[in-house]
Amino acid sequence: MKIFLRNSPILLGGLLAALSLCPIAGVSAADSQTPASSEVTEAMKPWVDQHKIAGIIGIMADRDGTVRYRNLIGYADVEAKKPISEDNVFWVASMTKMFAGASIMMLSDEGKVSLDDPVTKFIPQLGKWMVTAEKDADHILLKPLERPVTIRHLLSHTSGLTGLSEFQQEVAADGASLQARALSSVTGPLQWQPGEKYQYGNQGMNLAARVVEIVSGMSYEDFLQQRFFDPLGMKETTFWPSEAQIARLAGAYGPNKDKSGYAKGDITFLKKPYNDRVHRFPEAGGGLFSTVHDILRYGTMLANNGELEGKRYLSPAAMDELRKEQTGKTKVNYSLGYHLRNGMFGHDGAYGTDLSVDPKSGLIAIFMVQCTSGDQWTARDRFLEVAREVYAKKAQ
Repeated sequence: MKIFLRNSPILLGGLLAALSLCPIAGVSAADSQTPASSEVTEAMKPWVDQHKIAGIIGIMADRDGTVRYRNLIGYADVEAKKPISEDNVFWVASMTKMFAGASIMMLSDEGKVSLDDPVTKFIPQLGKWMVTAEKDADHILLKPLERPVTIRHLLSHTSGLTGLSEFQQEVAADGASLQARALSSVTGPLQWQPGEKYQYGNQGMNLAARVVEIVSGMSYEDFLQQRFFDPLGMKETTFWPSEAQIARLAGAYGPNKDKSGYAKGDITFLKKPYNDRVHRFPEAGGGLFSTVHDILRYGTMLANNGELEGKRYLSPAAMDELRKEQTGKTKVNYSLGYHLRNGMFGHDGAYGTDLSVDPKSGLIAIFMVQCTSGDQWTARDRFLEVAREVYAKKAQ
């Protein structure tokens, strides 16, 4: 791929020096007329300078899905000096949670499930749940539930469940079926009464996905494929990337020990090989791989209040539920598989991928990185801050 600096009126000597290892990458001819944002380039400079993030894609699109600014900075493969590209595949991790919430709301629109349904309505075996009342090195005191765990509790991280069940910790996050993981959750007691506290994790999302299977009569992967991925044209979003997709997987990097370069990491959360459909199963809390194109398609549907190109996926009432805080008295800025930030909603993933949609302005902001150092969050927050400023100026 040809490397060059695109459409940026400000060429900074310091930035050029910083990008001697991580140059700003070009895009395909079809996208060559979409400008980069010089403000985004400058804002991301510290993370590149300090070898914290090897490759960054920052997209700003409007409500109709038109990309207004497109920044591609650095490498997808540092060792091979392959620039980051919109052709790259990313592990989007916890962005996967958005689809659990959307699936439940789609079934709610059809009158098949309610957010306040007890989980035991669909999985009666979970009626044996107990709650930890006391715990120390010598004993655990369990008490009955004061109220049932509901679907809303599962999707808002207020169920009392731990992040992963004991069984899941043994067999790997994606090492057993959703049915097996759902039933195994009863062996680990809830950590508090349902609705009383917020604790982020994946177990609730996998239980919600199992409810989707039971209610729809379809496997969770088939439900997502037929209800979201195929009709939205999300051709590369999958729990099982092919060999060709794995070859395009953006590398995960952080700084090396002396911070003079990059150290390559790995996706330790999932089992390998990623294309193994026999021994790997859908991880509804963090198992999807995707691309910029596919995330933009989904984000455009969200920005249009659940509708895209004449097809309605989610009702306005369902979208209202996804956009409002759902954690009860804990008042955490979280909905039903969606983060809520400064008037935007969406979700991020462990290595820094992020979709954020502003329903008022129509801004769709996509941040795609694979960062292992923990520096992805400050970079993401800075990108969103600048993206909103740049987008607002253009709208004036």
